[in-house]
Amino acid sequence: MHMGYARLLLKLINIRSLKEKRSHVKRLINDLRKKFNVSVIESGKNDSKAYMEIAFSIVARSKGELDSLIERVENFIEYDCGYMIVDEEKEAW
Repeated sequence: MHMGYARLLLKLINIRSLKEKRSHVKRLINDLRKKFNVSVIESGKNDSKAYMEIAFSIVARSKGELDSLIERVENFIEYDCGYMIVDEEKEAW
């Protein structure tokens, strides 16, 4: 078994309040949990309207499958959800 972890800093556009940001965060977290079965949290930038920081972890049978899943999650966030990934940190074991 292999485990992977990623922390992503996402740029938010046209967010006027923290309440509006929170709805985006909740929606993204729920979508990632449903679609990819990952453990995901908002890991930082809680008081920022311009950025959202999330962290997620994945368990897979092989290193190749793990790398593929992490890439699919990142692509989903950027292309399907429309968030821009500004910074990322990844580890795999």
